[in-house]
Amino acid sequence: MMIDCFIPFADKESTSQTIQLFQSCPLIQNIHILYTGETPNISLPNHCFLLKVDRLTSSNTMLSISDSVQSSHMLLYFKSTPPELSYKALHRMAQHLEDPTAGMAYSNYYEIKDGKVQKHPVIDYQIGSLRDDFDFGPLIMFNSKAFKDAVYDVFEGGDTLPYAGWYAVRLFISIHYRIIHINEYLYSQIEEDLRISGEKQFDYVNPQNQKVQKDMEQACAFFLAEYEADISPIKEKLDLTKGDFEYTASVIIPVRNRVKTIKDAIGSVLSQKAKFKFNVLIIDNHSDDGTTEAIDEFKENPLVVHLIPERTDLGIGGCWDYAVNQPNCGRFAVQLDSDDLYSGPTTLQQIVDKFKKEHCGMVIGSYRMCDFNLNTLPPGIIDHKEWTDKNGMNNALRVNGLGAPRAFYTPLIRKIGFPNVSYGEDYAVGLAISRSYKIGRIYIPIYLCRRWEGNSDHALSIEQTNANNTYKDSIRTRELMIRKGLGHLRNKMFDDETRFLNEGRKAKELEKSINKQMKMWTLAKSNHDNLKDVSVDEIKVDGIPMMIQFNPARMVSTGAKVDKKSIEKRPCFLCESNRPPQQQVLNTMDGLDILINPYPILPGHLTIAEQKHIPQKTIDPVEDFIKLFVIIPDTYAIFYNGAKCGASAPDHMHYQAVPIKYIPLIKFYESNKIEKELIDRKENIWNIEKERTYLEARLYKVTNYLCPLLCLEFDNDIDCNSMLQCVLESLPVHENEEEARFNLIAWKIDIEKIAVIVIPRSKHRPDCYSAKGDKQLMVSPGALDMSGIIVTARQEDFNKIDEKEIKHIIKECGLSKKEMEESIERYEQTEDENNEFDDEFDNEFDIDDYWNKYGNKLPN
Repeated sequence: MMIDCFIPFADKESTSQTIQLFQSCPLIQNIHILYTGETPNISLPNHCFLLKVDRLTSSNTMLSISDSVQSSHMLLYFKSTPPELSYKALHRMAQHLEDPTAGMAYSNYYEIKDGKVQKHPVIDYQIGSLRDDFDFGPLIMFNSKAFKDAVYDVFEGGDTLPYAGWYAVRLFISIHYRIIHINEYLYSQIEEDLRISGEKQFDYVNPQNQKVQKDMEQACAFFLAEYEADISPIKEKLDLTKGDFEYTASVIIPVRNRVKTIKDAIGSVLSQKAKFKFNVLIIDNHSDDGTTEAIDEFKENPLVVHLIPERTDLGIGGCWDYAVNQPNCGRFAVQLDSDDLYSGPTTLQQIVDKFKKEHCGMVIGSYRMCDFNLNTLPPGIIDHKEWTDKNGMNNALRVNGLGAPRAFYTPLIRKIGFPNVSYGEDYAVGLAISRSYKIGRIYIPIYLCRRWEGNSDHALSIEQTNANNTYKDSIRTRELMIRKGLGHLRNKMFDDETRFLNEGRKAKELEKSINKQMKMWTLAKSNHDNLKDVSVDEIKVDGIPMMIQFNPARMVSTGAKVDKKSIEKRPCFLCESNRPPQQQVLNTMDGLDILINPYPILPGHLTIAEQKHIPQKTIDPVEDFIKLFVIIPDTYAIFYNGAKCGASAPDHMHYQAVPIKYIPLIKFYESNKIEKELIDRKENIWNIEKERTYLEARLYKVTNYLCPLLCLEFDNDIDCNSMLQCVLESLPVHENEEEARFNLIAWKIDIEKIAVIVIPRSKHRPDCYSAKGDKQLMVSPGALDMSGIIVTARQEDFNKIDEKEIKHIIKECGLSKKEMEESIERYEQTEDENNEFDDEFDNEFDIDDYWNKYGNKLPN
């Protein structure tokens, strides 16, 4: 193992000392001196080379380093003064990189401040360690392949990052390799930045660093896209009218032992001029320095609510959680720290106005840094203008804070909850909210953040800074994994049309037809493209996974009027003469036109319409339902919505099809969690002595789904139409209706076998569909809803539907257990009359003889 070393040129003396230091290590093969501007006038020993760069951390520099590396490992040193290496320091780093999964290693070190040597421990790297100021120390070693891979991955497209090249490279290394923290003190270096921690932490919002920060944001965006954890801007408006609140706003002040500042904070709230009712909830966390008595001075004021929790283990987050769940908490909960002030009497009004204007889940203001006497401290105004509506929710993972004052929509924050910690609790909930809801920003200072010697983050020890950073990195890691999971969920459910089709002639033909149709029909393409950004939530109902989808485009179906009078008034949109001219037939079979659905639930959503205008009634042409597998790829499931079971065109016979992989019920059915009971079994055996061909069909009752189901599994070559028809005819028929209420969903279990699930229905729509006010949920279940994809066309329905509601809707619309048993009894009574298999068998075979002779050789 040999190492190429890269060091910055500082001055002739310091650089010569650094070269001599590294050349004394036998592992160092080459040393490259990085310089900008004029070529340094320095005499170089053997195996030392000058490498001109534009900036030490730029993308061009990273590319130059990658091209120059000749050894299996490389070392980057970022300081201008030479380090002092501990015993075999580089050997220890190299040892940790012997692991082929390790891409980068860094260690603790000693720092020399004002001539004094002190320990500088660093923290473990997590995948969520996205801060661009993460402290690796100035000496870092790499597996050269890992470094080169990352440089190629991030810059292969020609992207340039003048400031954030190094930051981007280490992010991309972390995707495929481990970044190792060596918990040993392997070197010493002179610390030149002597500012206290309270000053350093605001570098990322300093206007002087704006160009650097924009570059860092771009690098982080590259990483999030590659890691599939980036999210799109939130477009939907949040309903802010939920619940009954006496107060429009409540100011929340958690406090412990702030006798010097608490009365100023309370006075700041009471000075607010607002057009609405507000109060202040002070969570006194068992103060013992006179703070409690200071608060009691306001007890005659009805707006001041003094709360002392029974628990003694609450951090700031726990106090916030306690406060927002109080019955007298207002619709909006607004932050005020116990040692800070509002900058003027309109702060509350501005915050509430922002909520109402933008319908956001959280509002964050701007503040001015000041001392206890309100004199401005550097960097002055903290406005977080790096936040943009386009990318703020992603960039929030990179920056170390979101700003102040923070305010929350109370029903939402009650649902999310605060972690019971005293650092980072606001950042954690801010990330969670930004994932799914818009965050409103106020860019003028409405808050005064007072820094003074008693302030909790004025000047922190390295140990406390590390603890804080480790916790925030853990928050980022959790949030990153959630967003990545949501990204996978969206990709799994709403990927491009061309990606969900498997190889094979049918798949390629359909793919080609869909692509052609999308180019010709803007509406269909737009609605399919929008599927990538629809909100999706996953929930388990009685252990069964369900997907909830917010899809506004589906309002045309969800809200469709399907009564006879309304149907007669409108032209049939499935008839060829009434279709939009842009809508083309993708394929045709036996009088059925295959079309792209312009208002899709899933990518590639197909509508399969009868060419003739005949009612939605599938008992007679049930064979068409099965024959569709001849031209529909095996990656698709075909489904049928009865006229009173989700069909938005009950006057025109049609089926639909979507990719199998998106349907929770199919995944559940094919898992080992399904419980089913055999009701009937038919077999067909012929030419036994020559081919011993064995075909069968089995009818099952599924016993552990949310509503009763029947499933027919059969081999491709067996004629099961009469068996399926017998099942459908055994279901109860409502008065004045021609067909029983049911949904069908069919798919190929494997190349030889098909499954058809029958979802018997008792109701068209649940009672909540037509309910009034808050009780209304506009969910109109079709086959996909009953199969686990609950489609909501309104934001308020998506927000409030939960496990209990889903279970109730599916049970209410499905058949009762009693009705299912009665249907099975009718099936068993009539199967002999309607089953075409038995007549065929009985004329040729004595089944008992064949089973006695061949049963031990046939599958069970």
